[in-house]
Amino acid sequence: MNKITKRLSPIALFLTCAFSQSALADVKVNIDLSKAEHHYAKVKMALPASTQASIDLKLPTWRTGRYEILNLANGIREFNVKDSDLTWQKIDKDTWRISGDLSDGVDVSYQVYANQLGYRTRHVDDSHAFLDASGVVMYTDESRDDKHVIQLKVPKKWRSVSGLKKGRNKHQFIAADYDLLIDSPIETGINDFYKFDVDGRDYELVIWGKGNYDAEQMVEDLEKIVSQGDTIWSDFPFDRYVFMVHATSGARGATEHINSTIIQRDRYTFAERKDYLSFLGTAAHEFVHTWNVKQYRPEGLVPYDYQGENYSNLLWLSEGSTSYLQNQLLMRGDIMTSKEWLDHLARRINSYLRKPGRDSQSVAEASFDKWISEGGDYHKNHSVNIYSEGFLVSWMLDFDILEKTGLKQSYRNVHDILYKEFSIPKTFNDQDVRNILKRVTGEDYQAWWAENIDGHAKPSFDKLLAKAGLEISYGKTDKTKAWSGIATKADTNGLKITSVEKGSPAWRAGLTTDDIIVAVDGLRMKDKDLTKRLSNFKPKQKVTFTFFRRDQLVTKTVKLGELPAGKLKVQPMADASEAQKAFYQAWTGLAFPEK
Repeated sequence: MNKITKRLSPIALFLTCAFSQSALADVKVNIDLSKAEHHYAKVKMALPASTQASIDLKLPTWRTGRYEILNLANGIREFNVKDSDLTWQKIDKDTWRISGDLSDGVDVSYQVYANQLGYRTRHVDDSHAFLDASGVVMYTDESRDDKHVIQLKVPKKWRSVSGLKKGRNKHQFIAADYDLLIDSPIETGINDFYKFDVDGRDYELVIWGKGNYDAEQMVEDLEKIVSQGDTIWSDFPFDRYVFMVHATSGARGATEHINSTIIQRDRYTFAERKDYLSFLGTAAHEFVHTWNVKQYRPEGLVPYDYQGENYSNLLWLSEGSTSYLQNQLLMRGDIMTSKEWLDHLARRINSYLRKPGRDSQSVAEASFDKWISEGGDYHKNHSVNIYSEGFLVSWMLDFDILEKTGLKQSYRNVHDILYKEFSIPKTFNDQDVRNILKRVTGEDYQAWWAENIDGHAKPSFDKLLAKAGLEISYGKTDKTKAWSGIATKADTNGLKITSVEKGSPAWRAGLTTDDIIVAVDGLRMKDKDLTKRLSNFKPKQKVTFTFFRRDQLVTKTVKLGELPAGKLKVQPMADASEAQKAFYQAWTGLAFPEK
């Protein structure tokens, strides 16, 4: 490991030579970040000659890794074409048409307002800039395949890092085409920077922002994660990979890229074990994406259409299977213990059991509808999630394969075949996946697919867990607790209902979101947590809820239901057989956790 402590020297003069290096690239992009305090970037582009009467310069409507239409062109102002003989007109929200004699090429410039940190598209301030080309650099259909040279003009002492190849100076990067550029973000600014290598491949870690992280420990654990890639895939599709971390406030999430990832976390969520393990899980998730999505993608996603939705009913495999496989890297890298894994599994099982939407939407439907998916009460009651339910069906597949092949094959083998035989520019569909499953197990998966992917999966967790010598427990007590099905948040006047579980006691009684509970059983609601108040009642007891709805006072009676009083846990069986223990080890790579 080698920490870089020396700050990079500034570019004294703006390198106009970047626009005369015709041997390096067909498209030259100059991004001026020298006045970053107001979130502005000034972009100049030199486009190659064209024989067309006009060209359409476009900014994408979404970015890779986030299946949602974004309003990226809203930050573009001061668009201008240098040649006065050329005319231009904006023809829709993110397209500028340039007309005239284009035989000498086209020089354009525009301002970008970059203050979308949480979207992980573009953010510029006086300490750094994060630039995802989807929100910064335009393209034409003709220039999409051209080489791009990106030259940055940055304040003194800024360091620039990207998965892209470096150009002639420390702030210049080269992409073979626009698709590589858009999948290779740039982080530049005041940051901490680390290098390490594992098995002959180079890795970098760049951290922007202060927080309670231990960078040396992060590097040590990232080394463990990346060393486990070959436990799933037959080889690595890169020679160099960059982990970008934002330790900040108000932005959370992560995005995979072809040669890097960007991970955003609250600056004080690194020190405690559960928080740090969450960070490592995210890093492992994005690393898995280096293969799953960046090397092999379903039909509908190749090539990317940057101006519209890219539909697929297999996003559960792209995202949910990635969530599942990330834990394989953590466990096989001796980062996640069996106890931590079983706790993680218990939370997923409990979440699924408390999600009525599992009976309304399949994972295939959720995949196709990801572009219009929203959270909230309706989503929980009528939808599933490509991540969580995608994880679940991936687990079911893994166990089915392990069982059918006598522990010789697993779901990991399926993904290695996808990588070896369906890498871009090829794509795969449902039938391709079923064919692979049949190759691996010798059995047909048409009926299984219809039931669990196109239909509503109804797993028997007791039977699943028993295969690996595990069982569900609610602790030492068999007691139950009162349950209403309501989730709330504190409001000035009481407790505002944020969700009501479909089919629950409160649902049947007619309570709904945005009702503001002011009294329970005739007594003013003073607790900030409804669960605490309901602990005073017993299951099946009738309780009156008094609440405001549209500013009118309403009272309804709820017959409380019941849930186990203890917390759902997944634990090893006391009498697990040697076969069950072997199954557990083949599944996780860990020794069976004796009770």
